[in-house]
This record gives sequence, structure tokens and C-alpha cells, in this order.
Amino acid sequence: MREKSAFPNEGKAREGNERMEYMNRTNKMNNRKETILFFIISLLFFVTISAFDPFISSYAKDLGFDSVVIGSIIGISGIVALLTRLPIGILSDMFHKRRLFIQLGLLVTIVLWTLAFFIPNATTLYLGKISDGLTGSTWVIYNVMFASYYGVKEAAKAVAILSVASPIGSILGTTTGALVANSYGYRYSFLVAVAAAILALILTCFTKDISIKMKVKYDKKILIEQVTDKKIWIISALATVALMVTIATRDTFTPLVATDLGANPLLIGMLANTHLIIYGVAAALCGGFFYKKIGLVKTAFIGAVLQGVIVIAIPYAQSLSMLFLLQAFQGFGYGLIFTVVTSWAVENIPEIKQSTRLGLFQSLYSGGMFLGPVLIGILIEMFSRTTGFLIIGILSIVSTILIRGTVKPAKGQSSDQIYPIIGDDDEKKMSVR
Repeated sequence: MREKSAFPNEGKAREGNERMEYMNRTNKMNNRKETILFFIISLLFFVTISAFDPFISSYAKDLGFDSVVIGSIIGISGIVALLTRLPIGILSDMFHKRRLFIQLGLLVTIVLWTLAFFIPNATTLYLGKISDGLTGSTWVIYNVMFASYYGVKEAAKAVAILSVASPIGSILGTTTGALVANSYGYRYSFLVAVAAAILALILTCFTKDISIKMKVKYDKKILIEQVTDKKIWIISALATVALMVTIATRDTFTPLVATDLGANPLLIGMLANTHLIIYGVAAALCGGFFYKKIGLVKTAFIGAVLQGVIVIAIPYAQSLSMLFLLQAFQGFGYGLIFTVVTSWAVENIPEIKQSTRLGLFQSLYSGGMFLGPVLIGILIEMFSRTTGFLIIGILSIVSTILIRGTVKPAKGQSSDQIYPIIGDDDEKKMSVR
């Protein structure tokens, strides 16, 4: 009788296990589909904000604007991002309506870049770049939504994977924009951004908003905690310098160097893509190679120095082939330094705090998007293009002092190991796996 009564229980247990395995497989498949769809949306996001970037300065120059105006047009998106990224992060944490914020950002781009296409002047270019800043501010939400598919413990891994969307999407955007601009004119690249935004907006309707198991009311202490955390300020300062150097050169005045050397819109787009491709290679090599071989600190140090030295050399390029080579090396340096600081920013942060922390991080470094183009524009007007590139390059090199002076290994570790500590009082490891 005992043996007979045991079989039904064993059968039920087996049936329960099979049901659990089926549900797990189904959830994994659904999660994989959601991840792929969201990655595609992220690619379109970068197409939206990059399709016109290599051509704005050349187009503005054709319209008769001086270096200061060109720099301020490019940089205005940084000011907007500085003012909006943190509030957007906080609001998305409070209302748990992250998809809605993504959709609003795409809608703004559709409206304002369409306006800039039909009425091209300084005002509409400013408005277009303002929409660029607003849409870019929602990137923090993309990071958090994508990380939710992996869980808190693998947040850094998710960010590293999603970071690949930046160079790939930007390459798609600049390539398509270059082909269109070369055939029809610079301003037609605006329509590439609009089309990508429309497609991304449609695809977001097939995604699900983040489902938080325990909905907790947003605690204002989270904001205070993040704002008073000196680690995020140090990390953001490093990111600010890295970004201001890149935006000032790659996105603003390096295209003008290329134009002086005889580049057409297609070559200008290829020049931007060279930076992006090598940046993507460097970012991909960080987790699997550089972090393990030399550690995050040395990786960041090499990236900042390399970017600075190359920027100083760019105005001296005597040919387009030399400029392309320099652009590639700059992209590699930027890929190293920026991937490291982004990894430091997100590691070991609970999901409820991620949007706020990343919002603060991205808000702070957005200042570099404004300071870089405006500073180099003023320097070029006051002195020369060579001087502008020299000062910007020196800033990148000097930032290494901040890396070496503030990022320290944990107790019992050497600086070659991959678990750095920010500051003297923090005993928690920030790992990047």
C-alpha cells in the first residue's frame, strides 16, 4: 500500500517540475524576445540622435554662422540634458511609466526636426538640438529598462551589452545620413532622424513597462543619498571631460578640418563612423580583456591620455587618410575611458535607485556636451583652431590626475585588479563582470 500511494505523489511532483521547467523556458523565450525588441529600439534611438550630427557644423557654416554660434548650437543639447536627465530619472522612478517617457522623447524629435527641415535657420537648428537633448535625456530609462531583463546583480553586464547599441546605432545613423546628405543636401539628414524616431515610437507599443515585484513609493531620501555620494561626482567629472573632448572635436570641429581637406558629406559621415566603430571595439574589449589584464584604473588612464594626445595632433593632419587614422585612435581612447566610468556609475545599485543615480550621472556629464563645443568655439575665434584643439586635448590628459588621485584599489588588492574603490572611506567593491 505504501508503494502504491507513493506513485501518485511522485507523478504529481514530476508533473509539477515539468510545469515549472516549461514556465521557465517560456519566460526565458519571452524575455529574450523583449530584450531583442528593446535592443532594436535602442539602435533606432541612436539613429535618431546621430543621423545629422556630423553635418550640423558644416551646414551651419554654409548658413554663415561663426565658430561661437556653431559651438553653441551643438552644445545647447548638453544644457538641456543637464537640466532634464535627473528630473526624468526621478519621475520615471516615481511613476513607473518609463515607456511613456521614451515615447514622449521620440515624439519631440519628430516634431522639432521636421520643423528644422522645412524652416532652416539658426532658431530651428537650436530647437532641433534642444529636442536632441530632451530625447537623449531619456537614455537613462533605456538603461534601466534593459537592465531589468537581467536583474540587479547583472546590471553592469546589461549596461555593457546595451552600450554596444550606441556605436552600432550611431554608425547606422551617420551612414544613412551621409548617403542622404551627399545626394540631396545636409538638411535632408534631418528626415533620417525623423523616420527612425517614428519607427522606434511604433515599436515601443509592443514593449512592456518594467514590472516591479514590490512597488515601493519613491523615497526622496534616494535623491539625497545619490547627490551626497562623492563617488558619483568623481565619476561624473571624469565622464564630463571625456565627453566634452569628443563632442568638441568629433561632432563639431573635426568635420570642419575634414571639409578643409576636401571631404564631401559621405566622407564626413565615414569619418564619424571611424570613431564610432573603434569606440565600439574598445568598449567591447573592456570587459573581456582590458579589465582583466590591467584593471579599470589603468584602462581609464590609458584612454584619457590617448584621447588627449590624438586631439592635439588633429589640426596638423595633412591629408584625409591621416585624419581618419587619428580619428580611429581617438575613438579607441574614448571607448576605454567612457566605458570604465559608465561601469563604475551603475555597479551594485538597487533597481529602485538606478534611474535616479544614472539620471544624476548623465545630467552631470551632459555639461561636457555644452562646455566642449562652446569652449573650443571661443578659443578658435580668439586664437586659432590649433589652440582650441590643444587646450581641449590638455584637459583630457590632466583628467588622469583625478583618476590616479581618487580611484583606489580595495584593501589587499593591487591597482592591476579589476575591483576599484572610489575614495578613502568607501570599503565596498565596485566590480565589473
